[in-house]
Amino acid sequence: MKAALSSSLLLALVACAAPGDPAGLGALLQTPDADRVQVAALVVDLDSGETLLSRNARMLLRPASTMKVLTTASVCRRAPDGFVETVLGSSALPDGDVALIGGGDPFLTSDDVRALTTQLHEMGLHRAKTITVVDPLADAERFGEGWMWDDEPSTFMPAMSAAAIDGGCVTVRASRTPDGAHVELLPVAGALVAEWAPGDGPLRATRGRYRTPDRVVVTGDLGDDGEPVERALTVPDPARFTSAVLADALVAVDAAAAATPVATTSTTTAELPHRVLLRRPLDEVVTRTNKVSDNLGAEMLLRLLGAMDGGPLDERCLERGLARVDEDIAALGLDPRGYRIADGSGVSHYTLVSAELLVATLVDMHRRGGRTFEVFEQSLPIAGVDGTLARRMRDTAAAERVRAKTGTISGVSNLAGYVTTASGRRLAFAVLTQNFVGSARDWRALQDALCAALAAL
Repeated sequence: MKAALSSSLLLALVACAAPGDPAGLGALLQTPDADRVQVAALVVDLDSGETLLSRNARMLLRPASTMKVLTTASVCRRAPDGFVETVLGSSALPDGDVALIGGGDPFLTSDDVRALTTQLHEMGLHRAKTITVVDPLADAERFGEGWMWDDEPSTFMPAMSAAAIDGGCVTVRASRTPDGAHVELLPVAGALVAEWAPGDGPLRATRGRYRTPDRVVVTGDLGDDGEPVERALTVPDPARFTSAVLADALVAVDAAAAATPVATTSTTTAELPHRVLLRRPLDEVVTRTNKVSDNLGAEMLLRLLGAMDGGPLDERCLERGLARVDEDIAALGLDPRGYRIADGSGVSHYTLVSAELLVATLVDMHRRGGRTFEVFEQSLPIAGVDGTLARRMRDTAAAERVRAKTGTISGVSNLAGYVTTASGRRLAFAVLTQNFVGSARDWRALQDALCAALAAL
């Protein structure tokens, strides 16, 4: 494994002195809106340490989902071969108290719950006297600091839970009937109640945020083709929703429940001598998080980071996870007090980082090498191939030569990652644009043009 980069050398690599820019890269950042929109960029040669481009590299800007670079790097440094575990068990066979214990798997699905239920039935369970879903984060805040209240119940901002399924979301399906419309919630309704309200315009599904969080309203035009239309919404209480799915799965395998399913924090694996497990490798979680920019994945990774080295997964693991990100920033030779890290996904409008910090992290991961870098690098979307870059930079020099993390929230569009140039050079880069109005299209085009110019070197 390559040795980690020393703090002094790392700081030298990301120094902000203008490099002379022989390739004319800086011209790509000169836009008609340069006096209104903040643009920062840094490009470093990973082998020589040469700074190819530096503009406002230390300026503090919102990272959006490029924050996931810092979060996933911190996890890869500590546990590239770790795993996250979900437990389903019973206190006794053939009749017992059944509990599912969430371990923070952000990609647990309702199909996974049904598969675990089938395994427990095959072990000898025939009747569930009680049904419990244990969420170790039930006492923690459900939403991140600096998250926008009006983004909820959008699917990209689910409530935090260590026992969520299907990304903390439910599917709303509406279909035309002779009497108007039929609305159903999949995989189950749980505590949610769906209503149809005829209206004009595109079909829209929403639910109450604070006053009526369990009320789902579907309105709009279903069209004339008769095909069902589906939308996804977050659920207000993911563990409670998981308990409803678990109860439905137990009924499906003839293990009838004698009590209403509940969500709690109290049961432990010691009380479940008969149990089955689902272990998801952290490298899979890291990859799925970065490829599609999954916010629940990033937030759970941050909390799992706070539960590493024997620490509990509880309401304080977010605080401990953030502290470990700060430790990593300090190890780069940078002062964590000079940044604000409010969450792991970049959804927060409070988080502030710099191009310097992002590139420093990318450089450090490359110099570490080994399994740490392998998991991290392979998690990043590939230009023109997959993830959030699947449709970008096609038919340019950057296609298949760029691995990078996107970052987009209102008024913010960023990109940070690696480029392999036509001559074989390996570069780390970050370009951050902020405080624009309207579409991010032009700012993504700026990023893509810079990547194409770098790839052609």
